Amino acid sequence: MEKTFTYDRLPQSVEELKALSDLRDAFEVASLVVLVLAAYEHDVEEMIKMYDYINGPVDVSKYQRQFIDDRLKGKEYVARSYFNGTSPKNNYTPDIPYAVTVRDNPYSYDAEGFVTLFITSSGADSDRKVQLRKKGDQYFLWECYLWPDIRIPVKDDPWA
Repeated sequence: MEKTFTYDRLPQSVEELKALSDLRDAFEVASLVVLVLAAYEHDVEEMIKMYDYINGPVDVSKYQRQFIDDRLKGKEYVARSYFNGTSPKNNYTPDIPYAVTVRDNPYSYDAEGFVTLFITSSGADSDRKVQLRKKGDQYFLWECYLWPDIRIPVKDDPWA
């Protein structure tokens, strides 16, 4: 199955994220991960609050915070690469409305209480995954694998 979610604007606060989120739909929660990562570029502290919200009952640890900074600081384009319409050639500039496509596969539901979904980065050769954990009737981020490096934007590539 594949679902595409569109957003007129990116949430700027945890309150805005809560207002547009339905944590009962695993595919939607996976798309929200992209929105949250994209917020890093505009307000790191608010992004951490949003990440904490989708992280569920476990607070973002100091280790996670450092990891997020290590992976996104200076590479904010990594988060943007998960929006439809981006590419290294357009410096990962997303179309508006913002759109994120999320897929499952035959192995997405192998572990009870967990679901692993996939999102394409326009700067990578294979889909990246997001693992969610179910608590009650809601899904929360369990493991995020959207961090690895991707092709750099053309504007930053001296060989382009």
